[in-house]
Amino acid sequence: MEEKEFLSYHEWGIRVSRLMELIAMTNRTIQVHKEGGDSPLYIKQYEELLEEHKIELNELMQVMGLSVQLSTLKNVA
Repeated sequence: MEEKEFLSYHEWGIRVSRLMELIAMTNRTIQVHKEGGDSPLYIKQYEELLEEHKIELNELMQVMGLSVQLSTLKNVA
């Protein structure tokens, strides 16, 4: 594997990892606001941001011929 190709995989991995982190943080933020009874408009903005992150992650995965499906778990401790 050439060094340039390795760096490309490394950069891709960093971007995927960062998006997963953003998705997890945004998902948690949505939960906190829902539990706090915050404005539906406020929650909707975070849900739209979450969807943007998921789309970007899907696009990155497709570059490598992969696909991922994320779903929120219910009753997580």
